[in-house]
Amino acid sequence: MALASRDGMPLIDHFMDRALDETCIEADDQLHEFDTPIDRIRFLCRVRLRQTRPYIRRWPEAAALLAQPGNVRVAMGQLSTLVSRMWYLAGDQSTQIDWHAKRSMLAAAYVASELYMCEDTSADFSATWQFLDRRIENMQGIEHTANMAQNFGNQFSRNLFNILASRGYISQ
Repeated sequence: MALASRDGMPLIDHFMDRALDETCIEADDQLHEFDTPIDRIRFLCRVRLRQTRPYIRRWPEAAALLAQPGNVRVAMGQLSTLVSRMWYLAGDQSTQIDWHAKRSMLAAAYVASELYMCEDTSADFSATWQFLDRRIENMQGIEHTANMAQNFGNQFSRNLFNILASRGYISQ
């Protein structure tokens, strides 16, 4: 039976729920082995992607079904739950804009890796793991740049305040 009908959505939704549960169970036993949140994220992505391996040749059909307008809400809900759970398990405690940015970057990296995996013919998906590692490195670079911009903005505003206060334009 082809998944490319609306009838396939409950099956896909069930698989995604089960795969997340299994990822959390496996992670619970092994996350302590990783020192940094980004290493935990890399591990969690690999664990979750391995859940898809038995179905990978049919996964493009599932992805096409998830991308249909009537199914986008389910797809985005599943993806949102996945990346939020991964960051939580990794020990992330970010707030506000940083919280959204991290989840958006991880969602993009995860989905790109999942799609790459659909076409990967390398032994044990080694090309997918390399692809994922590059996406994780990209996330780190973007986060570093964002932190530098935030630090610059904070320093600039403090300096501007001090200059304006020293000239009597504002009172301290």
